[in-house]
Amino acid sequence: MIYTPNLNKLQTATTLQNIAYLFEMKPSTLSYHLYILGTDRDKKHINKYEEFEIPKKSGGVRKILAPNEDLKLIQSKLSKLLYECIEEINLKRDIKGNLSYGYQKGLSTLHHAKIHSKKRFVFNIDLKDFFNSINFGRVRGFLFLTTILTFNLK
Repeated sequence: MIYTPNLNKLQTATTLQNIAYLFEMKPSTLSYHLYILGTDRDKKHINKYEEFEIPKKSGGVRKILAPNEDLKLIQSKLSKLLYECIEEINLKRDIKGNLSYGYQKGLSTLHHAKIHSKKRFVFNIDLKDFFNSINFGRVRGFLFLTTILTFNLK
């Protein structure tokens, strides 16, 4: 079995209070931003996301939903924790490479482009509404499956 301090903390976090502790925030603050902000119960009427558009190279526009500063901080803390878990697992398993490079810590767009240079064909697609199609159940299912694989594979 692979033991990783951050992964263990995340796996044993079964309550909102546990998650808030991992993010170094008050449970009430985390709860407000996750469950009340942007809903009818929000007396301040603050949106979780700012919506705007940017032009695409191919024409048309791309809709962007940028998180507000507080939600962005929560997402950053989660991202940092998950990256640390991945690094711990890869270190324990002596994994040095990756099949996927998108959204990898420390890798730039230039790094991604170099991988494809001098290739005869490069397939590039833009998945419409990709991030909008990801919901809580999909994330939870992915994390559950990852947990099972982490402890069952040697």
